[in-house]
Amino acid sequence: DASLTHRTREVQQAMTDTLYGSGYAIQLTAFPWATKDSFPWNLNPMIKKLHSGVRRLTRISDDVIAERRERREAGDGERHDLLDKLLHLDRDDLRGHLMTFLIAGSETTAMTVAWCLYYFCLHPDIQDKARAEADQLGHDPQTIEDLEKLPFVECCILETLRVQPVAGLLPHECVETTALDGKEIQPGTVVVVMLRKAMTALFEGGTQFKPERWLYHDGSGVDRLRARDHLGFGGGPRQCPGQSMALKEGTILLATILRHFDRIRHSSDVSIVRRKSKITHEPENLELVMQR
Repeated sequence: DASLTHRTREVQQAMTDTLYGSGYAIQLTAFPWATKDSFPWNLNPMIKKLHSGVRRLTRISDDVIAERRERREAGDGERHDLLDKLLHLDRDDLRGHLMTFLIAGSETTAMTVAWCLYYFCLHPDIQDKARAEADQLGHDPQTIEDLEKLPFVECCILETLRVQPVAGLLPHECVETTALDGKEIQPGTVVVVMLRKAMTALFEGGTQFKPERWLYHDGSGVDRLRARDHLGFGGGPRQCPGQSMALKEGTILLATILRHFDRIRHSSDVSIVRRKSKITHEPENLELVMQR
């Protein structure tokens, strides 16, 4: 379908522009006026790219929402997917959720798997253990039952999200007067959690990459209670609605890569890998060699 291919490419380009533009804009948080979509600030090519990407994502989201509502009104039936479940929301709320799914549902998973492969380069023993589990499955994971047989691979994803969260900040808006560390926080105040600092504190396990910490003590499976409250997904009742999908996507991708490549290593010195910040934190200079 040519129209679908065109839309896919348009979404990809809009997401890329939004992410790179946002990464630049984050560096200007002390000068918020410099990120406005108005003269002279929009002469900056990165600011121009940011707002152009957001406008295109907004238009695409509105088109998708309108098409889905028209189909439902025409009696095309429910599809029982995430978008259908949210159609009762007003347009602004629904658009916000859809744009979040578009960006957070692809970029974050890709970055998490990339960081996990980086840690596999640092810890070949962990890589071998995860590969052995994936190989034991006998085929690429395709079903929920398959994923349940890959607890250690999933733990590698969970641990990667702990030591290298793809989002750097977790903002919360205070809704009532609250005391925090002896200081009174007024309603409307935005409190920002530095995710990586919080999740790599000593009592959380520090910076040591240890996937088995997410297993039950007897190693029988993933400790779902602990995984449910993973701060990388926001924690609490209003955590990321895509947590389950993200973990499944990451586990499928990682297991598939492990099954098809016997050894994954960095092409030169893994110490040259750095964290590059956009909206997400991606591994810069990560050049992998994979042997079949």
